[in-house]
This record gives sequence, structure tokens and C-alpha cells, in this order.
Amino acid sequence: MRESRHSMRWGRCSNSPSVVQYAPRVISMAARMSRAMPGAEVHVVHVFRTGRLDRPRLGAPASNADLVEEAKEHLAHYVRTLKKSCRASITGHLEMGDPAHEVLRMVAAIDADLLVVGTHDHVGFERFLLGSVAETLMRKAGCPVLVVRPKAHAR
Repeated sequence: MRESRHSMRWGRCSNSPSVVQYAPRVISMAARMSRAMPGAEVHVVHVFRTGRLDRPRLGAPASNADLVEEAKEHLAHYVRTLKKSCRASITGHLEMGDPAHEVLRMVAAIDADLLVVGTHDHVGFERFLLGSVAETLMRKAGCPVLVVRPKAHAR
């Protein structure tokens, strides 16, 4: 009989400041899901993307080295947060490149049972230009994908 092992990936893609505001919801969901899976392994992934269509940061421009260091700090923070929230084995990964490609590569490498990702909810022309990483992952991942959207507020 094969020992049951659950691998869950939480993907955080891009270096956009808007991702940071939704990350706590995704981390919280990953922690809740891992508590329901004894023996779970949670892999927290941040994909640092640089390219022609990435939006510059507000304020003074920072070098890529500064942005990569900031990404490492965010990743370390989320790994610490998850370790406090659940008993699962937590591993952090910082990848460089195209977010969808890197997440799909990691999902295959660890044979993930579940992928938990956040979404910006881009619409219109912005979505046309940037695409949707979450949508690509839902279509191409070799495992179930749980997409955590920003909370809709009453209007």
C-alpha cells in the first residue's frame, strides 16, 4: 500500500504590489486546506517576472536586485506565516521567468495534488495585454486548481 502524501502549491506570481494585498487571503486558504490533509507538504512559490509589459513601481525606480531582495523577503514572510498557521511541511521557492510556465513546471516537478493561486481580476484591455496567469494555470495544470479571488465588497 502506498503511503498517502499530499503536495499543495501556493503560487504567488509577479512583482506587482497589487499581489501583496491579496496574498494573506491565499495564504489563509492554503493553511486551511493543508489542515484538512494530514501529512501535507505546502510549497510556496513566488515567480519574479521582469518584462516589457510589467508595470513600473510607484515612486522612485528600484533596481532589479532590490526587487529580487524584496521578493525574497515577502516569500520568507509568507513561509513563516504558514508555519505558524499549520503543521504541514512548508517549503519556499523563488523562481525567475514567466509565471505560468514556472508554476506549471513546479507543479509537475513536485507532483502536486492541489494548486492554490490568487488572481488580480484584471479586466478589459489590461487583461488582453497581461493575460491571466490563473486562467492559464486552470487550463494547463495537471492537478485541481483553487483560485482565490479578491473579496467583493458591497457597492
